[in-house]
Amino acid sequence: MAGSFALMTFMMKNSMMDNLASDYVRTAMAKGLSFRQAVWKHAFRNSLIPVATSFGQNISLILTGSFLIETIFNIDGFGLLGFESVVQRDYPVVMGILVISSFLFLIGNILSDICVALVDPRVKFK
Repeated sequence: MAGSFALMTFMMKNSMMDNLASDYVRTAMAKGLSFRQAVWKHAFRNSLIPVATSFGQNISLILTGSFLIETIFNIDGFGLLGFESVVQRDYPVVMGILVISSFLFLIGNILSDICVALVDPRVKFK
């Protein structure tokens, strides 16, 4: 989770630096907007697009992290149940965990698409 947060922060910083150096921010400031208004109305919104697209992938990272932590520290949970069911060859439980994991991954991707649609006015759902 911390690595995911660090990666998202790094992406946001790089995207913001690229957008601050772009022509439309300079044009907005030349039209009379203050630097703060130009950043919030133009650069910040465009910088959120890469972060919003990576949001759905973070749910799979959280599931993987919970699997590792529960296995290492022997905490009862979703990850340890999956590990023990694979070791004991309990295939219905493994299939159930795969279905639930893929459902959570799909929900994360749908939420990611909704976030992109909220941030980027060019994206419209039909």
